[in-house]
Amino acid sequence: MVVFSNRRLGPSAELLVSDEVASTMLHATADAARPHAAARWEQELVQWLDARAERGGQILDVADIAWTPEHFERQRRFLVDAIVGAAQTLPHALAFDRWRRLIEAHPADSVQVGRRWQWQPTA
Repeated sequence: MVVFSNRRLGPSAELLVSDEVASTMLHATADAARPHAAARWEQELVQWLDARAERGGQILDVADIAWTPEHFERQRRFLVDAIVGAAQTLPHALAFDRWRRLIEAHPADSVQVGRRWQWQPTA
């Protein structure tokens, strides 16, 4: 099982899905983002989503994304747009919607300067 979470919102906001559904969601989101990924961060996000899609049994927290404070709003919009685009291609609309809301609810003041992509699962 894979948990999509946002530590700032607490466990009541978590989304728990099977490894198969999570992999499908992550790959589909990467596929939706890939044609629009121009900036380095956007390209790294696509790679990170694809890499995470290959692993099962993990926790994917919104804070694991290597947001940058000065571009956070644009980065968040890019990811949300990719999630919305991916949701239109698959039957997991409710799971995509809950994940989108976790991303949208992430407060800008949670973004840390110098945050790096973690390529290995954290849990």
